[in-house]
Parts: sequence; C-alpha cells; structure tokens
Amino acid sequence: MAEETTVGVVVPAVLVCPGFCYNGSLCSGRKTEGNCLNRFTWTGPKAIDEQDQEFAKQIDQPVTIAHLLRQRGVATPAAVNEFLRPELSNLHDPFVLHDMQKACDRIKAAVTAGEKITIYGDYDADGITSTAIMKEAIENLGGEVEFYIPNRFTDGYGPNMAVYKYLVETGTKLIVTVDNGITGHDEIAYAQDHGTDVIVTDHHELPTVLPEAYAIVHARYPDTAYPFGQLSGAGVAFKVASALMEDVPADLLDLAAIGTLADVMPLVDENRIIAYYGLQQLQTTDRLGLQSLYQVAKIDPSTINEETVGFVIAPRLNALGRVDDGTVGVTLLTTFDPDEADTLAQQVEDTNTKRRSWVQDVVNQALVQARNSANQQRRTLVIAGEGWHEGILGIVANRIAEDTGKPTIVLSREKLTDDYKGSGRTAGAYNLFDAMDPHREDYIKFGGHAAAVGLTIAAEQMAKLAAVLEQAAQDQQFKPGAKPTKAADLAVTVPQLTLDFDDQLAVLAPFGTDNTQPILAVQPELVRGVQTMGQTNAHLRCQMVSGQSVVNTVGFNLAKSGAGLMNAQDVTMYGTLQKNTWQGRTTPQFQLMDINVVTPVLNDLRSPSLQRSQFSLDAAYVFFQKAYAKRLATYLNDQPRIMFDDPQLKQYTKLVLVDAPTSIQQLQQLGQNAVPEQVWVIFYASQSLLGTAMPDKRMFGSVFNEFKAHTPVNPDQLPQIAKRLQLDMATLRFIIQVFFDLGFLAMDGQAITFQNDLTPQPLDQAPHYQARLKHIQLVQTLQTGSWDKVRSILNQQFH
Repeated sequence: MAEETTVGVVVPAVLVCPGFCYNGSLCSGRKTEGNCLNRFTWTGPKAIDEQDQEFAKQIDQPVTIAHLLRQRGVATPAAVNEFLRPELSNLHDPFVLHDMQKACDRIKAAVTAGEKITIYGDYDADGITSTAIMKEAIENLGGEVEFYIPNRFTDGYGPNMAVYKYLVETGTKLIVTVDNGITGHDEIAYAQDHGTDVIVTDHHELPTVLPEAYAIVHARYPDTAYPFGQLSGAGVAFKVASALMEDVPADLLDLAAIGTLADVMPLVDENRIIAYYGLQQLQTTDRLGLQSLYQVAKIDPSTINEETVGFVIAPRLNALGRVDDGTVGVTLLTTFDPDEADTLAQQVEDTNTKRRSWVQDVVNQALVQARNSANQQRRTLVIAGEGWHEGILGIVANRIAEDTGKPTIVLSREKLTDDYKGSGRTAGAYNLFDAMDPHREDYIKFGGHAAAVGLTIAAEQMAKLAAVLEQAAQDQQFKPGAKPTKAADLAVTVPQLTLDFDDQLAVLAPFGTDNTQPILAVQPELVRGVQTMGQTNAHLRCQMVSGQSVVNTVGFNLAKSGAGLMNAQDVTMYGTLQKNTWQGRTTPQFQLMDINVVTPVLNDLRSPSLQRSQFSLDAAYVFFQKAYAKRLATYLNDQPRIMFDDPQLKQYTKLVLVDAPTSIQQLQQLGQNAVPEQVWVIFYASQSLLGTAMPDKRMFGSVFNEFKAHTPVNPDQLPQIAKRLQLDMATLRFIIQVFFDLGFLAMDGQAITFQNDLTPQPLDQAPHYQARLKHIQLVQTLQTGSWDKVRSILNQQFH
C-alpha cells in the first residue's frame, strides 16, 4: 500500500535532456549541465499516430483515450468494451479455484453442526478486510464465527504455533485462514492431527512444500486452471464468499476493494471489476464503521476514489497493526452499533496520528545517522537506534532510502535480549534479498524479497551485516542515487489540461498497478508563481502558462525543485491531471511528479587578465556595462556584440559573458532574454572593483570633514575637492550619495549643505552603501569564486 514518502531530488552533472515537443516526439535533446531536477530517467511518450486515429473511430472515443488504451494492451473493440464497462458477470467462476467446493462444503457442514469456527487473519489492511469478508459471509449462512488477528509483536506474521494450540484447546473445530496460511506447514499439521480442520485461503507466494490442510484455496495453486492469479487476500476471501452464497455478494465489494487497493494489486481483470464497483459502494456505504471513519478522517464520500483508499483509508487500517491491534479494524468494519463505530473510528484516527508522529521522530533521528561523515562514504546504510517502535521501521527505512538513494536497513535494539530487530528497503536496482540471503546463518530471523526485508540480528553481527551490504553493492555494480526509469504516457499542451480532459481520462479509472494514471508530459511557455507550501515548506506550488491558459500545479515533497523553476522558459513538467475543489469552485490541477529544466552547457574562461584567445569564439559577446562594450570592442573581429537586456539575444545559441554584471537582477534579465545552448564565462572586472572598490573609513572621514568645514558646497567645486582629498570623482560622488542617504548632507537649492543636527548612523545603513557592497561581493564571487558556485548561480537564471 502507499505510504507517505519523502522525495529526494537528484541533480546530475551532465545528461541528455529527455524533454518532449508538443506533438509527442523527442526534443533536440541538447546536452545540459546542472540543469535537471528530475527524479527519474524518462522514456516516451509515443506520438499519436494514424493507427490511434483509426482506433478512436472504431471505439467512438477521443484519440487520446484510444492512444492510451493501445499502450495498455487494450487493442480491440471487444477488449475496450470489457475494460471501459466492467460487469460483475465477467467475474470468474469461483468454483474453478482449487479446493473451493471442498472448502465450501466443510464450512457449511460446520455451520450446520454448530461447530466453533475461527477465522485466522492478518494485521494489515488486506488481512483486516479479508477477515471481515469471511466473517460476514459465514454469518450470512447462519454460522457463529470468531476471528483472531495475530499481534505483530507477539505472534508475528502468519500461523503461530502457540496460537494454533490455543485455538485447538479452546474448542475450535475449523480454522479458516485469510491472507495467510500457505507457509504454515507445522502449525496446520498440528491442528489437523488434533481434530481441527484448517482451510487455507491465501494469495502469497507458494512454498515448495505445501501444508497438508483440509483445503487450500489459492488462485495460483499448481496445475489449476483459474484464469487470474493476482487476487489479494481480500479478493480470495471474496471469491469464497461468492461460492458460499452462490452469487456475487455485492455488499462485500467495498471491503474487497479496500484490500485489493491497499495491497497494491494489479488493477486488471477481476481486480479492476472489484475496485470499480467497490469504490462506488464505498461512496454510498451503509457500514457504520466506515461512515464514522469518513467523519474523523474528513473524507467526502462523494469524492472517494482509489487515492482515497490508498492514502487515507488503508494507512489508517495499517496503522492499527503497526502500533496497536488489528482486531479493532475488523470490529470497526463489521459493527452495527453506532456508538461503537464512533469510538473505534476515533481510536483508529488517534492511532494513525500517533504512528505518523513516531515515524517523523524516528526519520529525523535516522537522517542524522544517514548523513554523518562515515555513512556519506557508504553505498548502503545500516541505521540503528533504541526504543524505536518496531511497527514503523519499514516506513522509516523507505523514507531514508528515498532521501539518500541508498538501500537502508533500520533496526531498533530490543531491551530484553539486546538483539536488533527491524526492516530494510531497497533503492534503485539493488536486490536487498539477494544481498542478504546467502548469510542467513548470521541472522536470528530473516525474510523478504528484492525490495524489502525484515530481520532480527544479534548486536555482534551488525558490523558484518554492514560489510555484506557494501560488498553486494560492489558486486551488483550499484550506484547510489541512480534514477529509476519511468515512462510518460502522453504529451499534451497546457490548454489541453481542462476539466473535460480530466473527465475523458477518468474512463480509464480506477488507476493502480498495471493500469496507472496517465503520466502527462507538458511543456509550458512559462512557469510562474513558484513558491513553497505546507507546514514545513516541503511542497511546491506554481502555475504553468501557455498563451491565455493557466493551470495551477502542485508538487508534493518537491520544494527543492522550486529554485530551478524561477523564470523557466524551457521546461518539461511530468505529472497527472486532477480536479481541485476549493470554496465550491472546481478547477483542473496538475500534480507534479518530476521536472526537467533545460539550461546551457557552461564553460569557465575566467582568468586574472584578458586573453586574446577568449575573444576568438564563434559566439555572440554579451556585455553588462556599455563602458566595457566600448573599451573591449577592439578585441572582437566580426562576432556580434550585444547588451544583456537586448531582446535580440534570443537568436543566438552561443554566448560569451564578457564583463561582470553589477547585480543579480542583470543576470535575471539576461536569462529572460536569452535561451542559449552554450555559454562561456569571462566575467572581467577591473582590479579596483575587485580590490579596494569600497572607500575606506579615512576617505569617508575626509569628505565628512570637508563638507562640515566648507558648507555649502557648489557642485562645480567637486573636482577641486576630489583633487585636494586625493580621490577620483567616482569615489567622491559615491561617498556623497551615502551621506545623502544617511541625512548628513542635503541639497539646498543648487548647493550641497552639511546638516548640523544630524543623527550618527553606521555607513552600512545607507542603501547606496549596501548596493555597492552587494555589487562587490557578486563580482568577486563571479570572478574569483569556485566554479561550482558560479555554475549554481547561472543555472538559476538560464532556462
């Protein structure tokens, strides 16, 4: 299921721009330097072609929808009809599932005989909904059923021998597992040997040796003909309920949809049908527990979609198993008592709030470790703490892995044993399971897959674990921060991003694995209003503009990208289209996933003095001050000479910046007037400006005393004063301007007068003094600062 994530922005040094032209074809792909804010390496989108046009006519859909359907493999009119108009009648026959008839017969026999039936579930959202589905299905047959949700911390995942023994000893004659059980070989054998039948309903990977249960209902059971093997635990429970009732139990579709979406199952075939109708039912549910949960979580039922389940409902149910008791979730979903529903919903909300707070606290502590000098040198991370709640360590590991781009294991010391227990999450193409599996003898407990692991390890094995992960990074040739590949689906323009277009795309919903929401590539003419938002200013807000069309854009956890978007003129925005309703008004909103900003290749030609070779390039030579343009004209042959604010700059793709700008505003204006592919930087400035350009206190004092002694002063007298004080005229005029700012001098008619009633003030309070100081600092940075610093300044101006 989806959890809150923190996105790390990776800025590569040199790459090829994967931007797109408006017709969907790749852009020129010119080289860029320090320009890309992208989190992914992008492929596509494919351009709309004649086959799309013809297909659109056949299916009576807009060509964009025809294009997207073909990309999804829905390429015939019959397939389109089935995809766009899911029918419950297209659900597969549940009795084709292995042992389904046998399982149903045993459950019905137990109900008829009044045997004690216990559902053995799981503590995540899929397990909770699976348990609720099976409970209601058996109760609808007239059976009395109990359920057991294992405790994450005392029972662990799946069958637990102590619990099975307890169930057998307390009279359970039939155990029905949901969302687990397929690996419970020993526990199931014990129950069967002691007169308690076990029916396994599960969807997890099949072990080599299957348990000898009374019946096993699994969509991927070996050598069976069931046509769809990707059901969730709730999906399998729903199929059992369908078989028990010999009809589709429409009233259970809401629970099946939650489990399917929470477990991030492929939204195709049966899962699409379940999610499609289940989401509709969630909008109008009569379940008191869900109604109460909507209220405390501030969910508008009419707007519920797959994102509501994935980001609001499922995390709350998952939080129960992470930090509390999943039993609460089953009771919430099945209660008929409105007071109980309200109480449990509030408990769920409080638990989720607690979980989020704990996650953020531990993430903050873990990031400190991740960023220390030792870990900066590593390609993998092992983060350890004490008193960290076990149930949140997987989320924390995921957050650290995303922030650092490094596979991360997060562990907490257990006080009773001094062992460490926790979870790991991968990054990039690093296979975490393959890295650790050959060393199982070093762990007390271990399990997982390529992207995620769980483990318990003795303290003395921690150093070896860290070494194993590093060696695997070398063996797998893993590079931290390597960007995963992602495909864009469709290139569109800003004017296309309308509410009507969102309605067109919505026919493809519900979206999820194997049917993702279309990722759009948009190249606006301008991005404006760039600002951060959120309590921690972690999110980005801006507007995409093309002509008269303006679309509000938000990017969660993308605030770091904001600076690169200022005045952007050549940018590709990747994301999805949504509706945003605020104060009764609904507008289209673009949810940003990634950004590519194209900036020029920058070349450092700075030197202590001017060289003839600096003026031999086939490029336009740009000046910020007319005096330099005139003084250095003899250095140039036939190359264009142009000022920084000339609109004609746009016609030149190669620029040489000759002198240093006097302000950052001049650089910004240059960036607005030019879209170069290559830039060479000289940034010449006179030694007086780089050295003692700011008058010293003696100079200020001599001018102060001169005007105090000889007030008033006629401007015609200034050359004589400058000569007497051994100052050049520019310096004298600057000092006079500073004194005007501070009120030391004033104009009285045509004369400059000294103000005897002046209030002493520091020189650096004068606006002219501050401006000159900034000018000097900017020029010194541009002329003599590190190239990385200069490149960073320029990349914020050129787009």
